[in-house]
Amino acid sequence: MTTRRSSLALVLPLFALAGCGAEGPYSGTLYPVTGRVLLADGKPLSGGSVQFIPAEGGLPAAGDVDQDGHFTLKTFRTREGAAPGKYKVRVEPSSEFLARKGKNPKLPFAARYREYDGETGLTATVRSGPTELEPFRLEAR
Repeated sequence: MTTRRSSLALVLPLFALAGCGAEGPYSGTLYPVTGRVLLADGKPLSGGSVQFIPAEGGLPAAGDVDQDGHFTLKTFRTREGAAPGKYKVRVEPSSEFLARKGKNPKLPFAARYREYDGETGLTATVRSGPTELEPFRLEAR
């Protein structure tokens, strides 16, 4: 239920911004953003997603985390990159992980990184130009 709710929380605002057009009303430049998510032991988070929530208005962006912990952001699910600005960052484990672990899974990282409102303690700044972020290091508890 939490995964479905968190997915809807990200998707619904995108639909509202998108209106009738496929890419929405935003006509500004989106810049490539890449990063990596590491667990407390230094190993990569293998699978999942990151969600970038604008800290001061703007456009949300998200990316899938691959098996090596790397991600690339997209805006409106189809446009590569993100708008410049400051973001709060939340992390979700993969849906396969959640399904495999049952109703109350023991997460590979502290639960606070999944906070719906993005108050996770993780932040990022996207610059006007390609941005390679420092790795996000997730504490275990």
